[in-house]
Amino acid sequence: MVYLDPAQPIEVRIDAAKAAIGYELPKLNAIDARIDAVSHPEGAADLVFRERQLLGRTFRALGLPSPKVIEADKVTVSADPMGDDGAVVDGN
Repeated sequence: MVYLDPAQPIEVRIDAAKAAIGYELPKLNAIDARIDAVSHPEGAADLVFRERQLLGRTFRALGLPSPKVIEADKVTVSADPMGDDGAVVDGN
């Protein structure tokens, strides 16, 4: 209530807001969302097909037009040059 009170000095309101934010909004936490070949034994083409079907169904359920698909002639997956154990995808 203090940080919302315009009768309070701004310094007091700022300090009150700093103290209250941890209780009013949950803190965001990082999650690990890495995907590796072991967890997906299906081929890349099957995975892409399944994801496109799911995306299309989701858009239709929301009453949205079908998403645009950008096709690539070739997709190259290589090791991450920054050494983060991720992958770099280059679609030409």
